[in-house]
Amino acid sequence: MSGQVKPTSLFINFNDPIYLEIYGFLLTEAALLDGNQFREWTTLLSEELQYIMPVRSTRENFIKSHFSKEMFHFNENYKSMILRVRRMETNYAWAEDPASRARRFITNVRVSRLDDNRFDVKSYILMTRNRLEAVEYQLLSAERCDIIEKTEDGLKLVKREIFADSTIIGMKNLQLFL
Repeated sequence: MSGQVKPTSLFINFNDPIYLEIYGFLLTEAALLDGNQFREWTTLLSEELQYIMPVRSTRENFIKSHFSKEMFHFNENYKSMILRVRRMETNYAWAEDPASRARRFITNVRVSRLDDNRFDVKSYILMTRNRLEAVEYQLLSAERCDIIEKTEDGLKLVKREIFADSTIIGMKNLQLFL
């Protein structure tokens, strides 16, 4: 499911400084997104960014999950993400006007070293979303498979693949970032 490069070893220990740095990066990212600080969030993105969320398909084989290789909820790169953020700052971002109230919960973080500066990072996300005067929350749960690179400017998100747990996304739009 994750990037094309395979990890060279088992998961990094939870008390290893690089694990803690990457975990802190994921928490900072979630806090920026929850606070609608999208421009600041883009500073965490690599200019090589691939950001995809393939569509899940239901098949009879109950052991293996199936995701499309041709259909995506998201298929973005760095430039398209910057354009999405800029659009959200205009009067034309109707899907998020007024802004959603979202909260991202990041758990089950596992980190493997790909090379000296790149890491394969798996995590689970549960995002709650509430809009307008609605009483109920919309939920989205998924596994994220990231490649995070350690650069001179800090950690950067190079690739994110988002694998939703459900076949049907129960949100009216997916303008939010995961």
